[in-house]
Amino acid sequence: MPTIRKRKANKASSETLIVRNHGRELPEDIMTDAANTIFISPPVMEPKFYRRKRFNFIIGLSLGLLLAMFVATTTPTVEQTQHLLTSFQDYLMLQLADIDLANLLPQSDLVDEFLGNFTQMIKPIPATEISFMPALEHKDELNLKPHFPVVMIPGIVSSGLESWSTDKVSRKYFRKRMWGSMSMVRSVLLDKEDWTNNIMLDPVTGLDPPHRKIRAVQGVEAADYFITGYWVWAKIIENLATIGYDTNTMHFASYDWRLSFGNLEVRDHYFSQLKAKIELSKQFTGLGSVIITHSMGGSMFPYFLKWVESEQGGKGGPNWVNEHIESFVNIAGPLMGVPKAVTSLISGETRDTMALGNFGAYILEKFFSRRERTKLMRSWMGGSSMLPKGSTAIWGDSETAPDDQDDEKYESFGNMISFVPHPEGMNENSTETPDSDPYKEHPLLRNYTIDGSIDLLIKNSDSNFKKQLYANYSFGIATDKDQLWANEEDPRKWSNPLESRLPIAPNMKIYCFYGVGVPTERSYYYAVADETTEDVCLDDEGCSHEEEFEHNLTNALEENPLKATFAEPKSPRLYIDASVSDPVQRIETGIRFSNGDGTVPLLSLGYMCAPSGGWTKHADLYNPGHSPVILREYNHEISPSKLDVRGGYKASDHIDILGNWEMTLDLLQIVSGQGENISQRIYSPIEEYAKKVKLPISQV
Repeated sequence: MPTIRKRKANKASSETLIVRNHGRELPEDIMTDAANTIFISPPVMEPKFYRRKRFNFIIGLSLGLLLAMFVATTTPTVEQTQHLLTSFQDYLMLQLADIDLANLLPQSDLVDEFLGNFTQMIKPIPATEISFMPALEHKDELNLKPHFPVVMIPGIVSSGLESWSTDKVSRKYFRKRMWGSMSMVRSVLLDKEDWTNNIMLDPVTGLDPPHRKIRAVQGVEAADYFITGYWVWAKIIENLATIGYDTNTMHFASYDWRLSFGNLEVRDHYFSQLKAKIELSKQFTGLGSVIITHSMGGSMFPYFLKWVESEQGGKGGPNWVNEHIESFVNIAGPLMGVPKAVTSLISGETRDTMALGNFGAYILEKFFSRRERTKLMRSWMGGSSMLPKGSTAIWGDSETAPDDQDDEKYESFGNMISFVPHPEGMNENSTETPDSDPYKEHPLLRNYTIDGSIDLLIKNSDSNFKKQLYANYSFGIATDKDQLWANEEDPRKWSNPLESRLPIAPNMKIYCFYGVGVPTERSYYYAVADETTEDVCLDDEGCSHEEEFEHNLTNALEENPLKATFAEPKSPRLYIDASVSDPVQRIETGIRFSNGDGTVPLLSLGYMCAPSGGWTKHADLYNPGHSPVILREYNHEISPSKLDVRGGYKASDHIDILGNWEMTLDLLQIVSGQGENISQRIYSPIEEYAKKVKLPISQV
């Protein structure tokens, strides 16, 4: 059984990380910035220079740079290198947590340039990250050249966002990147509250709040690099250019990923512009377009396919897709959603936040608490589109799930969320439900399937989130042809491939490319915290302690013994219980892992495309035109070189697959008109999983 440790209640300082100077106008002009940096009026009692935090930080930074250069010019052991870099990182974190960044770093583009150059200085260039490869080596051998027009659709958080508001409250950000760039990093560090107000959407309308206007950056620069040195689409773009593509033959369809799919058209006319671009390419070349999607882009494109032919949308008619779309290349698409979307919306936590460790989690909680993160992410209805779809038929019930091991000895993955409270007298090494009341009736003392987990999210969210969620999406399953036909007129169903049909497009080829062999979060262990018994509380914005379970239950029973059913909980503070760990059961820091690409579980990546999956075995329901579907998996192989910080050219996790050489060559053959060379390849047990998925027989 998982070992569960009690936490001790330690009161922490509520001193905030960032100290703002209210009332002081921040200069915008570069020369003014420089003057303010150099000419500073000394205080009456100025401390000696060696006692200033600025001096300590600069000295520490200089020593760190010398350390980085020493590491880069010598050949210490791997363990020594990792120890030195980790120590340097810890030192920087401690310094950043204790200094006034708003005074230390002026607001200017020079700061952005410094931060960008600094990250480049301390990061060695991986040996295998060679530009224009593998196209440069293989283009003549494989006769790679432009043939079909190409449209690229990125995933969530990939596209850069910039401010276009000239209102007084946001004028200083005009044409500055609010997402994706070192400008974003500076804005978050110097004035998190102001940045949050700009990047958050109106919770009632799901559109721009008053006095704010954030728009997606356009062109390939929108998502080639997330920040300086961290590529996203850059490798794909380089390789397409190497075989002859340019901005006349390839189009990067960036979008504001915060918006719901419906609001993308309402505010930005995104789908209308995408339709016009594809039609223009067909007019000039006489050929259909190859659509390359990544991550959430693969979930959004099926929505577009329904919109473009519907009378409610693009009015393209029933033959538009068959005539205009040559291929749909879905790279790492979460067609069935992702479990981490549930936890990010419930408590603002995922594997990424849990992996920070105690010190990193403390810094994150001080700077950007769980409650602040959930409030922000719940305003972004685009992210809610990735909540798991298909109900228990796909994700499993309390007893079994399609991706459980054949000889599963432990809890089923069908229990997506499990709570682990510790009532008085309960064995800490046991997860069994106590028999004595009142705990027996407490709903948190049970496991939650995917349906229960989404209900839990709704019950712990405000009414605005619930209204927006159900106005834009549906997460169920339909196996009745009459119901599927009726769903043609319901846009909420269009992004769920198990509640809507693909257009009748026998000429459209579908390729599903994704990586496997990476531990991927699949289910979670949660606990409940209370502000009166928390370990860490900062302005009531996020804490952690198990004993709140007993406190909440006692209060509820005292207030109304007859209605203490917790059907409508009063904003309980739910959090992933990092104390639950068991390597044997594949549990680490409260998260249980399965196979996948590190972000999307295998079930979501491959079910619709597997031979026994939705678009193949059940094509009569979900793929009536019988568009050919080719599934191709890529084993995740990490380079042995420690300098390959992104894993090397065989890495296939969720983001780094965009730099995988084998996948890139497959993609280049498709756009070159040689798609017949790409065959199905399955390394994982996805076919066995697909066979275990039991669609509702009564309706089928």
